[in-house]
Amino acid sequence: MKTGGMLHFATGSVLLQQGYYLLLAALLSFNVAANDDYLSPGLTPAELQAKLDTEAPPLVVDLRSPAEYGIAHIPGAVNIPLEELEERLKEFRHDNGVLIYCINGSRTLQAEPVLYANDIDNVYHLEGSFQTWLRDKHPYEKGGVKKSSW
Repeated sequence: MKTGGMLHFATGSVLLQQGYYLLLAALLSFNVAANDDYLSPGLTPAELQAKLDTEAPPLVVDLRSPAEYGIAHIPGAVNIPLEELEERLKEFRHDNGVLIYCINGSRTLQAEPVLYANDIDNVYHLEGSFQTWLRDKHPYEKGGVKKSSW
């Protein structure tokens, strides 16, 4: 697990590093949705971290693509891309709530009505989205897609 800062590159390819930084800069340049745009209550990154450190953490769902998830994600997050949301709704049933997030809030805003329409109402969003999680130097993992155990 890497805890903030720059990602370590296994290859010495300067071109690969430059491409990664351009992609990361582009992703971080998107506007973050305003908190009053959401249907669900929000958790700040610090509040989420505190919940993750308990005996009964929420299910954390990353709504981004597998490629984005592989770059960096919240430790323990399950990757359910927005495009797969409706076919994977049963994975959102969780006694301790479900926190959904993406890079800037746009996919979170699209997912909320679908979840509520399917009686999944213990949903939270990450305030400031994943951009804020990274900016505040919370831990992240990279690589691989973690499937839900539900």
